[in-house]
Amino acid sequence: MYVNFARYAAIVKNLRGVVIADLNEEGVKNSTHWLTSRFKYRNLGIGPHMLNSFRDKLAKYLGGKPFRELTYPIPQLLQFTRILQSAGIELLLAEGLTLASTYISPLMVIGNKYARVLENLGVACIKVSRELNIQEWKLHMRIADYSILDSYEKCVVEGLKAINAAKEGNEDIINNILRDREVRVLKDMSRYWRIRSDFGKSFLVYVDVLKLIKDRLRTLSTDQATALAIIPVILIPPGMK
Repeated sequence: MYVNFARYAAIVKNLRGVVIADLNEEGVKNSTHWLTSRFKYRNLGIGPHMLNSFRDKLAKYLGGKPFRELTYPIPQLLQFTRILQSAGIELLLAEGLTLASTYISPLMVIGNKYARVLENLGVACIKVSRELNIQEWKLHMRIADYSILDSYEKCVVEGLKAINAAKEGNEDIINNILRDREVRVLKDMSRYWRIRSDFGKSFLVYVDVLKLIKDRLRTLSTDQATALAIIPVILIPPGMK
C-alpha cells in the first residue's frame, strides 16, 4: 500500500493523470482503450483500490503501458481517503481525488457513473457544445496538467493555513481561502477558450478538495495538506473510439 519517497518521486515526475472508472459500466472498456492509445509514451496512474477491483481487466495496460500502479507515499494520505469517504464520497472517487492531488495530476474519470456526482461536487465546469477531435482532447488534457501544477504550491500553503485555522476555530480565514480559490478557478477557466461553451456536455470539472472536507479540517495533520489541491477532473464519456 505504501512506497518509499524515491519511487514516488520517480512516478510523479512522469505522470500525466490519475484514472478511475467502473469497468463494468457499458462502453467504459472502449473508452479505456481509447485513452490508453492516446498515452502510449506517457504514464497514467491507477490507485490500489481500483486495481484490486479490476485487476484482470487492467492487466494488459499495467507496467507503464501506460498504467502505473500508484501507492500512498505515507499512511496519512490513505487516512485522508477515508476522511473523504466519511464525507459521503464513494471509495474509488475518494481515492482518485487524494492521489490526483498527491501526484499533482489531473483526475481522468471514464464513464457516467461518477460524472453527475462530480458536477455536483465541483466549483466550476468547462462545457463543450461539439465533439472534440483527437488533437483537441490531447491538447486540453495537457492544459489540465498545467491547471493543477501551476496552482499546487499555493493550494498546499493554503491547506496548511486552513488546517491551523480550523484547529484555532477561525472559520473566517477558511472562508476567505475558499473564496480566493474560487476566484482563481474562474481565471483558470480561460485556458480552455478554444473549446469552452456556455452550454453542452461537461468536459472538465474543478473540484476543490479543501471545500469538500471543510467541516473535517480540524482532524487533519499538516502532512495531509498535500491532498488539498484544486483538481481539474476530465470527464471521458463511455463508448469512445
